[in-house]
Amino acid sequence: MKLFRYLKKYYIKGVVRGRQLYKIYRNRFKGVEVELYDLNKKLHPYFKGLSISLMLLALLSLVASFGFELPEEYFRLNEYLEIVIILGFFTLFLSRIIFTSRRGELVRSHFLEALLFLLLSVGMVLYLLGLESVFRVWGSLLGIEDTFPLLVLLTKVYLVLLVVAKTIQAAPLLISLQRHPARMIVGSFALLILFGALLLMMPRTTVDGQGLDFVNALFTSTSAVCVTGLIVVDTATHFTTLGQSIILVLIQLGGLGIITFATLFALLVSDRLGIGQMVFLKDVLSQDRAQETFRTVKRIIALTFSVEALGVAGYYLSWTGLFPDAGTRLYHSLFHAISAFCNAGFSTFTNSLADSGNALNSGVNITTMLMIVLGGLGFTTLWELVRGNPRRKIRNRKLSVHTRLVLITTALLIVGGTIAITALEWNHTLQGFAASDKWMMGLFQSVTTRTAGFNTIDIGALSSSTTVLFLVLMAIGASPASTGGGIKTTTIAVLLLTVYATVRGHDRVEFSRKTIPQVTIYTAITAFTLAATSLFVFTLLLTFTEDLPFVDLLFEEFSAFATVGLSRGITADLSTAGRIIVTVSMFIGRVGSVTMALAFAKRIHKRQYQYPKESVIVA
Repeated sequence: MKLFRYLKKYYIKGVVRGRQLYKIYRNRFKGVEVELYDLNKKLHPYFKGLSISLMLLALLSLVASFGFELPEEYFRLNEYLEIVIILGFFTLFLSRIIFTSRRGELVRSHFLEALLFLLLSVGMVLYLLGLESVFRVWGSLLGIEDTFPLLVLLTKVYLVLLVVAKTIQAAPLLISLQRHPARMIVGSFALLILFGALLLMMPRTTVDGQGLDFVNALFTSTSAVCVTGLIVVDTATHFTTLGQSIILVLIQLGGLGIITFATLFALLVSDRLGIGQMVFLKDVLSQDRAQETFRTVKRIIALTFSVEALGVAGYYLSWTGLFPDAGTRLYHSLFHAISAFCNAGFSTFTNSLADSGNALNSGVNITTMLMIVLGGLGFTTLWELVRGNPRRKIRNRKLSVHTRLVLITTALLIVGGTIAITALEWNHTLQGFAASDKWMMGLFQSVTTRTAGFNTIDIGALSSSTTVLFLVLMAIGASPASTGGGIKTTTIAVLLLTVYATVRGHDRVEFSRKTIPQVTIYTAITAFTLAATSLFVFTLLLTFTEDLPFVDLLFEEFSAFATVGLSRGITADLSTAGRIIVTVSMFIGRVGSVTMALAFAKRIHKRQYQYPKESVIVA
């Protein structure tokens, strides 16, 4: 006990003395902190300029080293450039630490840069002390004997992180400058497509070492970002692993929306968003309150990665015989899980899933259908199924009208499509298969035809009746707030409910003891009308530029606008003009015809008056 009291006494004295020294330090260096704050404000523009310069240099070095076969002299030049970038980044962050009085807050709000700074500091200290052998030990653990390849690998990882960090750090500023949600959505998709096209033009992305020409690169990038799946070259054989990886990243970013990722990474890097930015993102993400924005983004990301992880596991277990090598199997599993959940339809197999190793593989079929359905339901519906209806104060399992419409319409389309496709193709493309396999293939095509674009049967050999059915399913598409396209299931459901109410003589549209608002009906009619108009115009343009069968052109246009990706085999035969037309169609179909119209429309304030009513004979 005496020892305990003795230690406690000196502990209290130590704490008191520490507080006294801290007060002395604060009083003595308060003037220095004020001077540092003023100096930091003056140097901020220079820090910002240096940061942007480093980002551009890092992007240049990354593209040059990964995308091109550099001659020896340029390879050395790139090495010097990497040294300049590393030293510049080190100097920049060190200067920020020195010229700020809130170092803890700086480290917390720029955690990614602080981590990179720490890693670089450790590396520089080891080299100054002559301890390069530490890197050889790390290299031996990774199977690398020489130090230099490991240093190059660490440098490339650093460059990737630097480019990502600096790019997404500009997201809050970009968001704050743009107050029009529709234009921001259109602009973000357009910039992502253009950037993806430039990457696909790099020589190392293709097997022949030539890269894609601009039109084909733009077409492929648009197809990936707009999660369509139409291809002008074989994804499996024409692209290298780098090219396929770029396509996969574009699919993931396009499926969830670049704004979603930009918001998440901006919050991770900058730790906060302004009020104006939060209000803008509230409109983009269709939220009722700005405070829910970050929570919604986290939900979307968490749901996406969780479902995709399940998809990877499903494919991995299903391809044990097809891919004995675990690494190869994991790569193909990851590619198809992301492609299926994002309803993209891209595949690392030449014949999609129509080859003998996949068409009758129950594990592959079930995993693909599950990914497509979950991705096509929409994040709002998925989250409500997981956590319940957030609009209800008492959390029970009663679903919202939106979720009910989505689930009922989706179920009817899947069941009805399965029966119709199987019956129509029973003695046609499905001839020769067992009855159970026929129903499985019919179910698969019913699920994938609305949005995804995978196929287990020859689409070009379908009967005329089945082709018409496919056109209807493709036009309807997936559900709102999903990774799929099309007119949307709820749009069709609301239109059918409106027709039913009109025929029955009702003055309101009702469903599940709830009244559908007039603005929702107007939006559904507008979406359907604009979609029908777009399909007509683009199909007409294709008939002018292409000398191909009309049914094939019509099918191609429906597939492009609804971002499905199925084709009757004419995509590679399209002319340059035809590919541009299909590219524009995919873009409009992904962002939405209503969103596209709003992006170019002027803001109109709500009218505070109403004219007298007068009837018009319409039917």
